[in-house]
Amino acid sequence: MNQRAFLTIGLACLLVCLTGPRIKAGDAPATGPVGQAIIYFSFAPWDGAAYAMEIPLEHADETLHPIIRINIWGYPEFPEPKTIHFSGKEDPGGGPTKGEGRALFQSDLNKSMPERLAGSISFEVLKHDGPVSGSYEFATLDGRKRFKASFQAAWGNKPAKVIR
Repeated sequence: MNQRAFLTIGLACLLVCLTGPRIKAGDAPATGPVGQAIIYFSFAPWDGAAYAMEIPLEHADETLHPIIRINIWGYPEFPEPKTIHFSGKEDPGGGPTKGEGRALFQSDLNKSMPERLAGSISFEVLKHDGPVSGSYEFATLDGRKRFKASFQAAWGNKPAKVIR
């Protein structure tokens, strides 16, 4: 495969990741979540299965739709409480610093550059067939924005079928 084809495929994959499913957020970041958080089954050909979670945030400006996006690599299930920590420096390409996932903040859903977040998310229970709940505490790497709240998330899709 030549460099041009590789670059084209890479850009197409990036576009798919950045333009994922939209959810409607009532308003949009200041204090906490607004509306229903959604958790999706997700995957990428280069690093396998993952969850993608979107937590809409409230905001005074009705034209913005801020959101916290959390990716958790693999399809883990947590029958008991579990906390995942993020440094904000995770490698989404699967390198040695990939961690268990990553967390991002976007001030306007799919219209602004994502900012990396450091902090943690705690799940009370994470099972494929039920509601997902927990809490999170994050900050942007420069420390200017902080987010702390609990959430309830509903499943937005079914797991992908494995084709071999």
